[in-house]
Amino acid sequence: MPMARRDVLILARAALATTILSTTALLDFYASNMAELASPVRVLHYAAATLAMVAICVGGVKLLLPRLPLWCALLATGLMAFMFFSYHELVVVLRASEVHFGASLPVVWMVVSVTVGALAVAFLRQPGASSILLALSLAFAAPALLRIVTVPAGEQQARAASHEPVAAAASNRISPNIYWIVLDGYPRQDVLREEFGFDNSDFIGSLTSFGFTVLDQSRSNFPATVNSISSTLNMDYTVRPNGEGIEPLPLKDMYPIVRGQSRTVTRLKSAGYHYVHFENGYDYLTECDAAEPRCVRGNLGLDELDTAILSNTPIIDLVVDWEKLKGRFYEAPFAWGGVADLTAKIDVIRRTPSPFFVYAHVLAPHPPIRFRADCSFRPADLDLERWNALARPAFIEQLECVNTQTKALLQEIVQADAGALIILQSDHGTAFRNQFKKPPTEWTEADLHERFANLNALRLPEHCRTLATPDLTLVDTFPLVFACLTGGDFARHLPPRFFVTPYDDSQDFGHLVEYKADLFR
Repeated sequence: MPMARRDVLILARAALATTILSTTALLDFYASNMAELASPVRVLHYAAATLAMVAICVGGVKLLLPRLPLWCALLATGLMAFMFFSYHELVVVLRASEVHFGASLPVVWMVVSVTVGALAVAFLRQPGASSILLALSLAFAAPALLRIVTVPAGEQQARAASHEPVAAAASNRISPNIYWIVLDGYPRQDVLREEFGFDNSDFIGSLTSFGFTVLDQSRSNFPATVNSISSTLNMDYTVRPNGEGIEPLPLKDMYPIVRGQSRTVTRLKSAGYHYVHFENGYDYLTECDAAEPRCVRGNLGLDELDTAILSNTPIIDLVVDWEKLKGRFYEAPFAWGGVADLTAKIDVIRRTPSPFFVYAHVLAPHPPIRFRADCSFRPADLDLERWNALARPAFIEQLECVNTQTKALLQEIVQADAGALIILQSDHGTAFRNQFKKPPTEWTEADLHERFANLNALRLPEHCRTLATPDLTLVDTFPLVFACLTGGDFARHLPPRFFVTPYDDSQDFGHLVEYKADLFR
């Protein structure tokens, strides 16, 4: 074999091994989160940026060591990148062993990563190393690739709910602008009193003064956001038969519903409404659909998906630690997801031709706990599932901030759009009783009460306010709205049902348990 050709093959193997080593963590992330991701585009962007940085590092190594073979510089950089992206595994091991490095850990790991690259430069002198590392890199990537290619064909493409049959819309008698504002995880008034010792009557009274009917016996139908919002928008329970039982719809079927492809949006569009999707903060679920022409974004920054990817590296911890050193947590590049973000964009939303329907899902008051009562920022553990019972007082502080910002928002809307139909709801309640650490069959009545009792306040046209009975569940929301718009009769088209659906990090994920309605207060 001619030497030149042999060199090309060595270089090609080294380049391929380096590419795989540098992006294995991203490949594994995508394989583990395919159900939640609308598309692989953002992960591919991270992969492209990673490879660009690797190329720059390879160039830097060659400048420092011009006699070093290019294949060796590639492999050294690939190993360094692999170590850099293995940071999360280190953190998991240290937490399990209760070993604490504090703020020094991300710096230490960066030094370790560079050291691995330096050792590779020193010891990878034989061209055969490219073949060995290529084989090892393929072994690392194989499990993720296998998960991707073996996803059942039926799960590869989400069902577009907007293509489902939708009942013919009766002619609207009125067409007010509709604002659907979801405050994630906001508890019902009685739960705040019983579980937190907090009197929320001032806020409830302010809603009444704005013309809202507050449903003080309302409940969600699901305890998890994606199930709750998708069933509300589709005016039906997002479950399906499974043998002799039932199961929740796959996440890939529910995500498009949340992002605008729902029966409610389709019906409103057929009645001449324009749909506006407000994207707010840290929660990736509420991100605009890529094809949505009227997307309004709140504060820009790193969201849940960005943080999940970058947590494989020391970058997130370095950013947080740096902000703590400066004492200016509000400068951290995270999208915090407050109500004020929506208020700041109300003028942008109102530029939409009337009538319009805006869905604005605000992450607060759901954890992470990042606002004090006066709405100043506080250091936050960026974890959407952190319902730590010790954080109850801090949660109430965050809720007080949400109350202040929500009153300002509603005043802004009502003053400029007096006839607006406004729906102010939460998708579920809190989970400070550690509900999601229990099997769904073991939830007590108190667990169900805390998690399912939700905020539900409706500012309806006067002629249909009496239709809003105190015990309506979320699945009744838009059938009631359509009755108001058309002047038709409203009756519960579905019996109230309540399902516990575990999160996707649970071994029970994909299953559900239905609880009898008489267990709910």
